Amino acid sequence: MRHDGLVLILLWRELVAGLRAMRRRDLAWIALGGGGLLAYAIADIVIALHAAAPKLRDDQLLWMLGLPITFAALGCLAGNAMSRLCLSRAFAPFLKALPLASAERRRMAGVGTFALGLPFTLMIAMSAGFACAVIGKPLAQAWGLGAAILFALGFGTAALWRLRRPRLVLDEAASQVTQVGRSWLRRLDRARPSWLSSWAWKLPAGHIRPSWKLAAAGLLLALAAIVGAWASLAGHSAGPAAVAGLAGGILVFMLGLRCQPLGSPVLRTAPIGFTHVWLRLVQLPLQLSLAFFLLPAGAALAAEPSAWSVPVASGLWLLVLNGAYAVFGAYFLNAPFVAMLSFAGALAYASYETLEYGRTVLIGLAALVFFLWHRTRQRYRNG
Repeated sequence: MRHDGLVLILLWRELVAGLRAMRRRDLAWIALGGGGLLAYAIADIVIALHAAAPKLRDDQLLWMLGLPITFAALGCLAGNAMSRLCLSRAFAPFLKALPLASAERRRMAGVGTFALGLPFTLMIAMSAGFACAVIGKPLAQAWGLGAAILFALGFGTAALWRLRRPRLVLDEAASQVTQVGRSWLRRLDRARPSWLSSWAWKLPAGHIRPSWKLAAAGLLLALAAIVGAWASLAGHSAGPAAVAGLAGGILVFMLGLRCQPLGSPVLRTAPIGFTHVWLRLVQLPLQLSLAFFLLPAGAALAAEPSAWSVPVASGLWLLVLNGAYAVFGAYFLNAPFVAMLSFAGALAYASYETLEYGRTVLIGLAALVFFLWHRTRQRYRNG
């Protein structure tokens, strides 16, 4: 029992160390700038809720089906992410010297997971209750409590499922995992510095570990590409396939990019520049993204040859979005999930603001990307 809070202590120490490593000026920018943006976003949301209040109050499908599924799904995503974070700390290599059995480590991870889940549940309850009060929904507190319960159920289900899964703890057991060689990965990942993407994914050079996650992700992406291509060919319109190619291409890139090597002291002290390493890390995910994009783009061109500009524009936007996310991924070095959420939030907010202020808002998004690039480059150089 005396080790149950160890995971929480480790996470707290990491947070404190990260804050101390930042300059006061950066902390001030984050606190003041982020606080201002958050207040502005909340004000915008309140105005939008007031405008759509009559429609939202009377939409029974939204209240009976849409919101429950949304909150349960959010809980599952949060539970999976938090349990994964805590398991990685409980089974960290530097803790192998402690005389702790696997069950004790899982209990440590469980304590940390549900302790972190509590503030998220409270935040969901307050946010849902506040939104219901803004639109004038009766029993706003009850709806907030219901949203928190659904979120907690999804969180607990996903967290318990991940915490109870078998886990390879010992290096000897991990070394017995079957490795399947892929010659195309050898060819694509041999550019200097060699095996950088394999290093980022913690894969032996040129080998991929087969898993149900990889198979499920490949099946879903293939299904999305096929559905988009079929919709375009059946409707003789280039739009559906182009959209499917763009959305699937950026998703493949986001799932494939890992930038942890940028924080390695070995790589940072080597005679190699930041831009070279960053481009090298982006190379393999970009190739996979473009390979996925080609099938829907070809279907879009075949469905409506005269609208060739649609797949071309989608391809150019895919390159732009991939480049922007590559900067987010490099900035949030060891937290790809946070990078995905931040990138999606920035895109959603910029898209919303363009409806009111036009495309000039994209200048602000470009400035944010440049700022993140500059800070990441400085961190690589100076530590």
